[in-house]
Amino acid sequence: MAKYKTEDIRNFVLVGHGSTGKTTLAEAILFAAGATKRMGSIDDGSSLFDFEPDEKERKSSIDLAIAHCSWEGKELNVIDTPGYLDFIGEPLSAMQAVETVLIAVDASKGVEVSTRKHWDAAGALGLARAFVITKSDADYGKASEIVESLQSTFGTSVALATVPDGDGPAMTKVTDLLSLADATGDLKEARGKLMEAIVSTDDALLERYLGDDAIKPEELTGAYQKALAAGTVVPVFVVAARKNLMGVKEVLSFLSAYAPNPLAAKVRTVKKGEEPKAFEPSAGGKFAARVFKVKTDDYVGKISFFKVYAGTAKVPFQMTINNATRPERVTGFLRPMGKETATIEEVVGGDILGVAKIDSIAFGDTLSDGQIDQFERPKMPVPMVQQAIEPKARGDEQKIVGAVRKLADEDPTFMVSHSEQTKQMVISGMGQLHLDIKVARLASRFKVGATTKPPKIPYRETITVPAMDVEYTHKKQTGGSGQYARVVINLVPAARGEGYEFVDKIFGGAIDLSFRPSVDKGIQNKAAEGVLAGYPVVDFKAELIDGKTHPVDSKDIAFQVAGREAFKKAFALAKPVLIEPIVNLEVVVPSKFMGDITGDISGRRGRVLGMDSLGDMQVVKAQVPLAEVQSYSTELRGLTGGEGYYSIELSHYDVVPGSIAQQVIAAAAKDKQEKAEE
Repeated sequence: MAKYKTEDIRNFVLVGHGSTGKTTLAEAILFAAGATKRMGSIDDGSSLFDFEPDEKERKSSIDLAIAHCSWEGKELNVIDTPGYLDFIGEPLSAMQAVETVLIAVDASKGVEVSTRKHWDAAGALGLARAFVITKSDADYGKASEIVESLQSTFGTSVALATVPDGDGPAMTKVTDLLSLADATGDLKEARGKLMEAIVSTDDALLERYLGDDAIKPEELTGAYQKALAAGTVVPVFVVAARKNLMGVKEVLSFLSAYAPNPLAAKVRTVKKGEEPKAFEPSAGGKFAARVFKVKTDDYVGKISFFKVYAGTAKVPFQMTINNATRPERVTGFLRPMGKETATIEEVVGGDILGVAKIDSIAFGDTLSDGQIDQFERPKMPVPMVQQAIEPKARGDEQKIVGAVRKLADEDPTFMVSHSEQTKQMVISGMGQLHLDIKVARLASRFKVGATTKPPKIPYRETITVPAMDVEYTHKKQTGGSGQYARVVINLVPAARGEGYEFVDKIFGGAIDLSFRPSVDKGIQNKAAEGVLAGYPVVDFKAELIDGKTHPVDSKDIAFQVAGREAFKKAFALAKPVLIEPIVNLEVVVPSKFMGDITGDISGRRGRVLGMDSLGDMQVVKAQVPLAEVQSYSTELRGLTGGEGYYSIELSHYDVVPGSIAQQVIAAAAKDKQEKAEE
């Protein structure tokens, strides 16, 4: 039998902006709970959570890490996550597995960009939220001011739960407001605000509280959990983790006593062709879980971490993945404690565990003990920054493909693709730092050196006016049977996005029916190669209107060549242009940067479409050529001091201005010549 029940589990994640002390707080939680004998530190490389070599070198988190501890009869699973937006996929993945989100805020810095992102993401998933003001004993720590900032930014639901006796180094203790039934002065006022926020979801309880009736502990627990789930209370805890674990035990007590258990999880399932529907978590029933993290361990191999939403499992266990017809045999489940894992034989509903060496499991997969409705796959942000990548050493082409795909398996915000148009392997991530880390891991983990460069822009070519009655005759006589084909075509522009259409308009037998598809094939082959600068020709209609067949020398290849050359000739007469991808750009920045951002967008050939407010942030919506925002991640960070973030998505293609088109065409010609000389 398992040592604990579903109702006794508390799953929570620590999120927040970079360098807010999340990992230090996670280490303090484990140490305070007696799960570790020594409090780990990122400074000396002893952190239980930051165990990867590059994390130790950078002294900051890159991947999420999982550990567990016990407190006041409850079993706590804690997930530590990185804070920089380049690694936003990690906290978003972790949020899929928890019921409570602790948002860390630096006492000397206050609300930052990631603070807002994590607040919104947790709210969208319906998770309980709490703030933890960290580093409160630092020289410039001003916890009292930070609380006011949190309330003004995120609303009146934000309420102090623990109160320090001073700011910065003057802080010597924190007081848990709920334990102060006889509070006076400022403490009484603060406790009153917290209590009102807690009981506000129950009118009868609120009336009793305002009437000075005593609220029983079990009533308070139920009301607190209900208010957390509804978002009507967002408690704020003040901690100084390095200073005698100040405030840490109060956070632990809150989690064990009031944080929702896994039976309160909000998740949906989907059936093919049907709308998603709510799934009711349970301690019993059929085993049902969802994968929220995949990683490769040097010794264990592939480990897939999952959250159990229903049922139990005991080894040996036949695990079905996404309703596959053939289950996988599991002989042991893994309970993570940072880098280390302990093998266990029984799974409890609501728990967070792992399974090793099943290569077919991927992020978002549904795991079960039979055929069940599949869990909805988590929605993750689309990676915006791209780099073309190739191995440093010849012969490593296959090796780098396999290594990059393993990295992509671990991170849903890191993707790899191969462009048929540009013939490049392209990696995509959330920022330049994100990509730099992945390239470094190729070398350190997979022993594959790689070089990167900006990917080629997927320009296209098209025509703007019709070219009518364009004739080309192909003759070739080299002894024996020759080649002969004559074709006459029209080339007509199509609307943007309509692609290519071939129309046979020949009446009678000017060209044998068997050769007409050959003309089509020749046109398509040349259109794929491009004419102006080697980019595909799109959005046109080719009409075959006349031609001639030789009874002996006409053959398939002859009409392919004739079609190809007639197309080239007509294309030159149809006023060809280059077209480029235009993206929808949304930039979120503090109001003080609005002028800089709109001016910068205009300088990138962009067009501002509108602006919206997002709390005390501004959202600038614009359309910009993709070629102008390839390095926007780095440039936006420089413009805003790291306080801005953005997203892009393809909108449409539009004509490249003449002067820029000439540069692109000249560069393509030079590249073609250099390749020919190699």
